[in-house]
Amino acid sequence: MRLTRRQFLGCTAAAVPLGRWRFGRHSAAVETTSKWVLLDPGPHCRLRESVSGYEAALGARLLRADAQSSPSCNVLIVPAAFEIPPAAVRAIAKCLQAGGKVILESGAWFASEAEFRAHRRVLRDALDVYVEAPVPLWRPAEPGIPYVDFTWPFPTKIRDFSRVVPLASQAGEVIARVGGVPAALRRRTGRGTLVFLGSPLGPALWAGDVEARRWLEAVGGRTQGNAA
Repeated sequence: MRLTRRQFLGCTAAAVPLGRWRFGRHSAAVETTSKWVLLDPGPHCRLRESVSGYEAALGARLLRADAQSSPSCNVLIVPAAFEIPPAAVRAIAKCLQAGGKVILESGAWFASEAEFRAHRRVLRDALDVYVEAPVPLWRPAEPGIPYVDFTWPFPTKIRDFSRVVPLASQAGEVIARVGGVPAALRRRTGRGTLVFLGSPLGPALWAGDVEARRWLEAVGGRTQGNAA
């Protein structure tokens, strides 16, 4: 069984046109330090439920800021990003250089072949992350909701709903698999840690998944000194 985006999460998620990257509401306190900062990809986000999920899980603790003037933070979240422009790459690099963590969700689950090639090229050239073409998780011979098996920061299962962008062989630690497919990666980059998610966490957060929220809090709770 092949799920469409309309069936994904049981609600409509119509494709959005590409345009300027939008980072959501600007904060007046852009020079302060915030533990959690979210860069909203705007029209480049292929799954708005992912943005809503992080907002629901973190509430007032989450700051949405412009990439050009984003504050220092412990954790930078880039949800369901389909296109990653230079401004976002610079914001990611800034957080990593400062010793923070970056949670980067791929948003290429429903990309066309040409769109995916462009997405993979940016990940490779700008962030040194290597991915394979998306694969469906729902299969007629395997009924039921697929689960992503995480091993870091603690062993847990978090439900997925549709597709995964598998990771190719590369430097770093595979921290999650689904059906044997590498679905998430953790890598020390400079002073910081990059966490790449080929399977989206945001929709599970949006649905109120308890394990997804525990996972997110655990990632944010680990300091730079014990992140390894």
